[in-house]
Amino acid sequence: MQRDDILRLMRRIVRDFAPLLPGIRLEVVSPEGFRARLGGRPLLADEASLRKALQEGEGRGPGRASSVRRGEPAEPGEPGESGEPGEATVPGEPGESAEAPVPLLHAFPSTRTIIVEMEGLYEKVSREDRRLHRPLVEGMILREVIYLATSRQPFPDPRARAETILRRHWPFQYAALRSVGLTMTGFGRPASGSELAKDN
Repeated sequence: MQRDDILRLMRRIVRDFAPLLPGIRLEVVSPEGFRARLGGRPLLADEASLRKALQEGEGRGPGRASSVRRGEPAEPGEPGESGEPGEATVPGEPGESAEAPVPLLHAFPSTRTIIVEMEGLYEKVSREDRRLHRPLVEGMILREVIYLATSRQPFPDPRARAETILRRHWPFQYAALRSVGLTMTGFGRPASGSELAKDN
């Protein structure tokens, strides 16, 4: 699957869910922009802002990042544990556990926006068997769209609920994500009938 095919597929799925989630948007951002958005920092607008940010960054010194885990990024404006906005550990930086999956796209319920880091997503998908390309892309975007829908409901842990819904209604896509280690729940035991009834 090429980048254009991946983007076309994701846009189609987002468009299909637009009646359920009015205002839903899909944004493709650069790797740096993706990390900045996950860390709650705004995207830099011009060269002067970039110079100022680099000078401020040099004054902070190393080793002051907090421990926001991969897969649970800070929402925009949400400070890290150090109390300073934008000081969150981002995917791919030293100090993270190697076991957690790297997020390649992330949904923000407050703005109903899904951001995608296309280069990383394309690399991840292209390393897998070509028969898995389509279900992987579908599974990743469906999980984020479902998360946007479940985050509007008054129930705890919308991420886990989104993954449960994906597992029950799109099992092939869920199995593709699970086979490459991109699920939250991993390879746990199958849920019993009474546990599955709670998800309805």
